[in-house]
Amino acid sequence: MNIKNQAEAYPAETAGRLMDLRMAVVHPDDTVLKTRKDLIDRIANYSSINYIYVTDRRDRLIGVFSIKELFRSPSSRHIAEIMVTDPVAARAHTDQERIAHLALKHNIKELPVLDKEDRLLGVVSSDNIMQILNQEATEDVLRMGGIYGSKTYDSILKLPITTSLLHRLPWLLLGLSGGILTAGIVDYFQITLSRNIVLASFIPLIVYMAGAVGIQMETFIIRDLAVNPRLSFPAYFLRQLSVILLLSLLMSIILYGATLFLYGDPRLSLVLSFSLSIAIVSSVFTGLIVPFLFSKLSFDPANASGPVATIIQDLISVLVYLLSASILL
Repeated sequence: MNIKNQAEAYPAETAGRLMDLRMAVVHPDDTVLKTRKDLIDRIANYSSINYIYVTDRRDRLIGVFSIKELFRSPSSRHIAEIMVTDPVAARAHTDQERIAHLALKHNIKELPVLDKEDRLLGVVSSDNIMQILNQEATEDVLRMGGIYGSKTYDSILKLPITTSLLHRLPWLLLGLSGGILTAGIVDYFQITLSRNIVLASFIPLIVYMAGAVGIQMETFIIRDLAVNPRLSFPAYFLRQLSVILLLSLLMSIILYGATLFLYGDPRLSLVLSFSLSIAIVSSVFTGLIVPFLFSKLSFDPANASGPVATIIQDLISVLVYLLSASILL
């Protein structure tokens, strides 16, 4: 199999497709002097000599050393004495983004490519690594702008007006229905509200704070998914949840102190602070899970997740608030 055919045997944007087969390879029992002579004799066969790779008799990669190390070491030394063991390497099916990450992390100019038996197949050169960095950086910037790689987003200028209307209207009708339901919930608790008129004045605050936190998280996850499409959602969710728990605790303490100072009613302050805390924590669902699910279901989040997440969050916030008030007051 020639070089071109061997590269085409691997998927696009993998180490196998990108690797160069013209690298310098020696054995650990060779001397420095012999390696220098061999290198000079075969110099035309190599695409680069940033590093020289050391393999055993079964072609498994066991070490690497730089050209600089070769020419500053005594001629009588053996390669095994100057090589770095356990070199950083990629597998043939390693994604190109991972290759660039490894090269940057370990500050190396090129990366050897191994098969499943650790045999040396080739190297990803410094030129290819720079091309990968440029390509991946460009893709990430375009994703952050919402103009790369996704088939789930509507192009406003290209879609007919009727199509745009049909894409948006169902979700807004759902939001309208949810708003009517929210009004029904408020009406159901009118006795509680009539006994404590001040409760009604805090409904907008509870709803706003939960919605604001949810919008923050929705913005974060859309941005982070754009930058890292392979984002681990469970780990991301747990990290965001820990931040939201702290935020809810701090905000509820502040609200409790402020309302206790203004109204002098500990039970009212408790209802307000407890409701705010639960509403903020519930925004983890509307701010993270709803956009993530719509993205996985190939719905445009701009059309769907906003109205749906908003009405779900409003329903939860109002219901928790009025239930707490009816129980504790």
